[in-house]
Amino acid sequence: MVELAIDTVVVIAISCTIILYLLWKIIQLKIAQRAAITDARKDTGNRQRSIIKGQISEVLAPWSIESVNSVKELNFLGSPIDFVGFKGLDGEGDIDIKFIEIKSGKSRLNKNQRRIRDAVAAKRIEWVEVRVRDTEIEIEERPLQS
Repeated sequence: MVELAIDTVVVIAISCTIILYLLWKIIQLKIAQRAAITDARKDTGNRQRSIIKGQISEVLAPWSIESVNSVKELNFLGSPIDFVGFKGLDGEGDIDIKFIEIKSGKSRLNKNQRRIRDAVAAKRIEWVEVRVRDTEIEIEERPLQS
């Protein structure tokens, strides 16, 4: 029978322990990787559903908006805000102009939408009429004088 020195036995035992530890770590990493992939797939699916719900909301919302009298009083912009509404345009009286942004779920106004909201609140709005002359290619802008 072959006799092994104590040092050799110790080295073999330590090597086996290290190999078992490394195999255990590899198994843990594989399990964690599979869990992360599963979570990412769930998150992606949830985000896609949220986006689709938001898009559907933007399509259906005009028929339930009470800020205007009818859908005909809405003009779709899409970006940076969804609609401009002209309440009262179907009638003969005064018209109220409404800037309308449709949001669903946890979505919030982006930076430009907040800037537009703030400009409206601060009444930094003006009417500009642009005319193109018939004989010349010259554009004349005429802001409304207050």
